[in-house]
Amino acid sequence: MFNRKNDSNPGERVVFETRPRFLANMKSTILKLIILIGIFYYFRTIIAAAITLQEYMVQMVWLPLIQGTFYLLLIIIIFLILSIIFDILSWRGKNYQLTNQRVVVQKGILRRKRSSIQYPKIQDIDISQGIIDRIISAGDIEIYGGHEYTNIVLENIPNPREVEDMIDRVMLGEEVGFKTQRRKTPKRSIIEEYDKKFKR
Repeated sequence: MFNRKNDSNPGERVVFETRPRFLANMKSTILKLIILIGIFYYFRTIIAAAITLQEYMVQMVWLPLIQGTFYLLLIIIIFLILSIIFDILSWRGKNYQLTNQRVVVQKGILRRKRSSIQYPKIQDIDISQGIIDRIISAGDIEIYGGHEYTNIVLENIPNPREVEDMIDRVMLGEEVGFKTQRRKTPKRSIIEEYDKKFKR
């Protein structure tokens, strides 16, 4: 997700990396999809109503109501489809990363924006969750720095309480999320084990 070679500091290791929760990030997209399905479902009914209305209005004034309705519905359908595609691409373009030195937020499709805050500069962390967010285990984490405009927001992040706990533990200096490497002890033969147990 991130170009670790160019953007990381010496000795920096990734603790946690994620994207926003899909369903939480796509609330407006779901509404657009419902509207799109409704237009497809009632398309014939709307055109039939336009035909009836045009037959009634032809007695008073002639308007191209059928063509206008058809093109309006077509424009709305194209707009909704493009908007849904844009929402999905913008979700794919959001990345959140916790390292052992900082919190990094990367956003954007065509124009990428990357912001980060070092752990020593973090003053406060706020979590906000709506009812739907609590149901799907998502929420926003706002991290405040020491200065006025140094806050970053992790929007619709999965399991925000766990992520906040992880940030707190990293700030305290704990090694979070890293696998401890076990030293491999050379295997001894059965004779060596016997000698070790019974020799005095």
